[in-house]
Amino acid sequence: MTKNATTPLLTPPLRRMKALTASWKPLLLNWLVPGLGYWNIGEKLRAKVLFGVSVTFCLLAFLQLHYGAVDGITGGVFVPRTDPFEWMPTLGALGTAGVGPIYTLYAWAFGGPTAEPVRNLTQEYGATYLMVAGLLNWLACFDIFDRVTGRWIYRLPKDELEELQKKETKPE
Repeated sequence: MTKNATTPLLTPPLRRMKALTASWKPLLLNWLVPGLGYWNIGEKLRAKVLFGVSVTFCLLAFLQLHYGAVDGITGGVFVPRTDPFEWMPTLGALGTAGVGPIYTLYAWAFGGPTAEPVRNLTQEYGATYLMVAGLLNWLACFDIFDRVTGRWIYRLPKDELEELQKKETKPE
């Protein structure tokens, strides 16, 4: 049994400046409001799901960070530490910053230099919810970039890729 060695004749993905030019707007919109980038490229269901999950996680984070505070001690949200430089809080802050501009409100209210380390599990869960929402939005930005530039096709399994090629070459 011989294997077919031909590769599907698909349109090549966008590269370099063409990729950046095509994708900057959906990426920025998705960072500003999770799901808006998907909405912009026509993926309405993905947009609604991402927005719903992000709002739910941000709301849970707020409730647990605010009402989980013992004796008014705030803390939990990662903020960059530069003096002296600490890489773990800075990486956590970069991941959490994926929730968009709302991160600045959370960092102001539940982080910063005046915040004490987390002293109870409820606040830790709140910070984790916020970080997961941010990381999910960063992953969605990578997916949007792949979809806009045409690179998503190369993530498909071989059988689905061959089926897609048949659909493209099939005369209608």
